[in-house]
Amino acid sequence: MIRRALPRLSIGLAAVHIFLSLGAATVWPLAEAVAQDDPWQWPADQKVEKATVRLMDLKDAARQFSRRDCPTAREDYDAWLDEALDLVGSLIGLQDSTRQIRKTGAGADKLRSWDAVRASNGPDGIAELTDLLGRCGRRVQESDAAFRPPSREELFRRAAARIGEKKKSELAAVGISVEEKDEFKVEDSPPRRIR
Repeated sequence: MIRRALPRLSIGLAAVHIFLSLGAATVWPLAEAVAQDDPWQWPADQKVEKATVRLMDLKDAARQFSRRDCPTAREDYDAWLDEALDLVGSLIGLQDSTRQIRKTGAGADKLRSWDAVRASNGPDGIAELTDLLGRCGRRVQESDAAFRPPSREELFRRAAARIGEKKKSELAAVGISVEEKDEFKVEDSPPRRIR
């Protein structure tokens, strides 16, 4: 009886072995594909490379946005301001993330690329934005005398909140976490304008 069962057991074990081998061959590439789609599974170099490309894209979008005509109607201004705050939040939030980028452990060449893209905007990006917001607010006010654009303090408060939100989401999109100490911090009042 044992002699008859032994060949059946061998055939059964061989079938299980083949099934498991084929299953592993099918599951392994699927697991690799899922890891490539999941930014939390990316290697450090890939995270920094994606963040660098995203920062370049945001800077290009900001340049294009600043070249657009200012809105003239109050309804258009509200949508325009919301779009501007989203763009500013993403751009400044990501640009303010050098500490997190360096903590990934990426190679020196990837970090140099990040630094070059980050520095390419120059120090006057915030001043340009402030001027753009003021200029567009005045333009809407010219066409609608009852319109009162948000105060500088209100714009600053809304921008700071949006930057904090967008910093987290932009970094999460490339698989980098934000610790509480890394969150965007804001002083109580907007920076003074230097003339």
